[in-house]
Amino acid sequence: LLVTGRRIPRSHCAVKVDGAAVGEVTSGTFSPTLKQGIALALLDTAAGLGEGDVVAVDVRGRTLECEVVSPPFVASHVR
Repeated sequence: LLVTGRRIPRSHCAVKVDGAAVGEVTSGTFSPTLKQGIALALLDTAAGLGEGDVVAVDVRGRTLECEVVSPPFVASHVR
């Protein structure tokens, strides 16, 4: 997940779509390269989420908008 802004989702935060839980964050941190928060999450395949979909992460009662992306978050420069 890529976070819109600089806030950081943490493990065990609920991932929601339209108020319904569709997953859980397993880890999150701030990416100095991207200058935004990033997170790994387990998402329910039945939710039908794909790359580019927007989800909400509940971080201590506040909603954090995130975009679903596939790792790696930054392109490798190694050949």
